[in-house]
Amino acid sequence: MPLDRSNLAAAPPATVPLVTFGIPAFNRPGLLAETLASIAAQVTSAHYEVIVCDDGAQPETAAIVARFRADRFFYHRNVPTLGAIGNWNEVMRRARAPWVMVLHEDDTLYPWYLATVLPRLRDDLAAVCTRTVSGEVPPDLPTPAAPADAKRRTYVPRYFLKSSMTPFPGVLVRRELALRLGGFPERAGPIADYGFWYRLACAGRIEVIHEVAVFYRVSDDQWTASVWPMMIRQMHLLRLRIAREQFPKSPRWGRWLARFFTYRNALSYAARFPERPASLQRACRLGRICGARLPSGWVWAALQLSS
Repeated sequence: MPLDRSNLAAAPPATVPLVTFGIPAFNRPGLLAETLASIAAQVTSAHYEVIVCDDGAQPETAAIVARFRADRFFYHRNVPTLGAIGNWNEVMRRARAPWVMVLHEDDTLYPWYLATVLPRLRDDLAAVCTRTVSGEVPPDLPTPAAPADAKRRTYVPRYFLKSSMTPFPGVLVRRELALRLGGFPERAGPIADYGFWYRLACAGRIEVIHEVAVFYRVSDDQWTASVWPMMIRQMHLLRLRIAREQFPKSPRWGRWLARFFTYRNALSYAARFPERPASLQRACRLGRICGARLPSGWVWAALQLSS
């Protein structure tokens, strides 16, 4: 079925881009300006497009997009609104490029991002990821001497017992496969990305590049900062499912790994937030399992060796 692009502010060029940066926007035009500027500052001349799908109601959002090149930066307002996860899927649906990044409007790219990932794009990959640095503001990082030569490794499905391979903005996904898998499941709520990346890893190879090339903003007004008690339980249930699927011949080992990494997640939430909801208390009680005090690096190494 052909894509409906009739609501885009300007018609895209005839040449199909290689990469689409899809930005699900919602009422943060100041941060959006930083995100778009970071894309425009890429040091490579590769053909890309940027599609901003606006789920908010501030006219400044469209005005921000209009500051950038009309042949690469496009604006679409969702009518009716789609919600956060629906908007993630909308930017993928409207993309024309074979490779798509869902880049939130508060995250940014370093100038060498495209130069790092473009040499790695192959048809046999499901996604290419970079390492991500996080914080309240982007830290200054030195320009890599040769970003295309950065080391890389495959992130296999059973690694998701620990976590996803990189924070959200670090993932460049093969669009055709992502749409074939149905995109991000809205019923999964705030862990829709975690579950989707796992399904993506089961469907194809995910390659993680060692170079840091993306900034992930952490702030108190993030969606996850308000729903983290629910996320703890959802992530544990997902880990248990991954354990069943990835360790069918070693179920006790898989369940132990799921409990261990949920416990470690609980400790990080307990350190960040003062609240002590029931889901956090239950997760902290997993600290009673044998080996819960082992260094997480040792357990991560054991999980990698078991792959």
